[in-house]
Amino acid sequence: MTVVMDECTRRMKAHVGRYADKVPDWDAFPGSRGFPELARSQIRYIGAGGSPKVDDPSTLKPEHFTLSMVHQPVGKYGASHAHEVEEAFLVLQGVLTVGWEWEGTVVVARLGPKDMVLQASSIPHGFRNEGVEPVLVSIMMGKARPNPPQYVYHPKTHSPDISSAFGAGPGKTHLLDWDSSDSRHRLLAKHIVRYSQQKPQWNDAGFAKLVYIGEGGAPPGGYRKDLVHLPCGKGVRAYERSVEEAYLVLEGCVSVGWEHDGETVEQRLGPRDLILNPPGQRRYFRNDGVSDAQFMMIVGTPQPEDVQFRAA
Repeated sequence: MTVVMDECTRRMKAHVGRYADKVPDWDAFPGSRGFPELARSQIRYIGAGGSPKVDDPSTLKPEHFTLSMVHQPVGKYGASHAHEVEEAFLVLQGVLTVGWEWEGTVVVARLGPKDMVLQASSIPHGFRNEGVEPVLVSIMMGKARPNPPQYVYHPKTHSPDISSAFGAGPGKTHLLDWDSSDSRHRLLAKHIVRYSQQKPQWNDAGFAKLVYIGEGGAPPGGYRKDLVHLPCGKGVRAYERSVEEAYLVLEGCVSVGWEHDGETVEQRLGPRDLILNPPGQRRYFRNDGVSDAQFMMIVGTPQPEDVQFRAA
C-alpha cells in the first residue's frame, strides 16, 4: 500500500501549480512583439490560453478550459481581438479597463479586485491598465487549445490612437451604463460580475459560494465558476465529479485531499496556488488555517451543481 500511496502523492503533486514556482513569460504573445505599448507577461497553470506555447512543461494538461495569469504594467494595453470561445477575466490586483467594440463604438467598464468579465465569443474586446499599480488578472478560455486571437484593431494595422481605444473614434467611447436600454450596454453588463454585488449562498456543509459563471452569474459556455468562502475549521467530506475541477486559492490556505482505497494524501495551497482535480478522483477541501479562505472552484461543465456536499 505504501508504494500505491507514494504514487498517489506523486500524481497529486503533479496536478498542483504553485505561484512561487512560476516564471513570468514576457514573450508569450507573438502579436505583441515589437510593440512596447502591448507589453504584458503570462504565467500558465492549465494549458496555454491565448499563447501558442502549448508545449510548456510547467503547465497542466487542459480538458474543457485553460487558466493563466497575466501581469500588465501601468499604461499598457491589450489590442482589440476576438476568440471563437468565451474568455473570463478575473482581476486579482489593480484596476482593469475592458472594452467591447461594435462597428467603431466601444463600451468600457472598469473592474477591481475579484470583479470578472466573461468576454463573449466573437465580440472584439481589448483591455488596458489606466490605474496606479500593475494589474494581475486570471484569464480562462473555454477550450483546451483555442485558436490564436483574431486581432481587429492592432498598432501594426491601425493608428496608435485607434488601437489604444480598441477601435473607437473620437467621441465613440462610452462608459458602461448599468441602467441603459442600449442593447450593447445590456449585453456587456450581463457578462460582468461585481464581487461586491454577488450575494453568498450558504451551503449546509458550512461554506458559502458566490456564483461567477452559471445561474446567478455570467452565462455559462463550456464551464462553471464559483467563488467559495471557507471559514476557519470548515471542510467537506470526499466527493467526485465526472469532469475535471480546479481550485485557485485567492486568500488564506486550503488543504486539499485525495482519497484512494480508504487512504488519503494531501497538499496545502496558499494564495494563487492551484490544483487540477481529474475526473473520477475523490477529493475534499478543508480550512485548517488561521483565517477564512477563499478560492475559485472551476468545473468543466456548464451544467448546474449536482454534488451534495457534506460537512467533514
